[in-house]
Amino acid sequence: MSKLWLDLGNTRLKYWLTDEVGQVVTHEARQHLQAPAELLIGLTDRFERLDPDFIGISSVLGEQINTTVSQTLSQLGITFEFVHVDAEHRLMRSNYDANQLGVDRWLQMLGVVDHKKRQCVIGCGTAVTIDLIDHAHHLGGYIFPSIYLQRESLFSGTKQITISNGAFDSIAPGISTQDAVHRGILLSIVGAINEISLHHPNFELILTGGDAPIIAQHINRPVLIRDDLLLDGLARFFG
Repeated sequence: MSKLWLDLGNTRLKYWLTDEVGQVVTHEARQHLQAPAELLIGLTDRFERLDPDFIGISSVLGEQINTTVSQTLSQLGITFEFVHVDAEHRLMRSNYDANQLGVDRWLQMLGVVDHKKRQCVIGCGTAVTIDLIDHAHHLGGYIFPSIYLQRESLFSGTKQITISNGAFDSIAPGISTQDAVHRGILLSIVGAINEISLHHPNFELILTGGDAPIIAQHINRPVLIRDDLLLDGLARFFG
């Protein structure tokens, strides 16, 4: 039985096809340019050829877009279901108001949660999310703009700084405005993670998302980088 897992994020649409034992057969990620429903219409022929038995969907895009997505997928004649956050899920309970907890953030935690461990799950995507889990009990967390959102905000809010490129490759003091901007932004996130790590020394640090390798190299203790945690969360939710 093959399954198609669909992630409708803030900036990208991602999908994975897994076989009967859960191995990824094919996958793709595309920027949806704020038009995910239109992009999905263009992918329906491909989904039909993949011929999954089930489609599991994570979406942060709101009820209106999800309704359009449902209408599009209904034409395929394949059973599909959206994930809904459950603060009392059998794998992990949460102190968070389920209506306030983003489904992508929740699935990242669900994909790695272990009732035998204390864990700090850090999502490094459009937003940086930091969540603390104590033996499968979600205590809460923090949300930051990503390094790129911080840079865009700084450029739009200041007239004297007009640097639009540069590398997030160091947290050493910068000796040019370009370096100072990029290193200051990176330090703000790295410093926050190191501070949280200091106060929770027994929590395993787990990073996921596209910017995880950039951030991980500056953390002051070992970290585990896990790709596709949201996919793992989808599989565990529907499993």
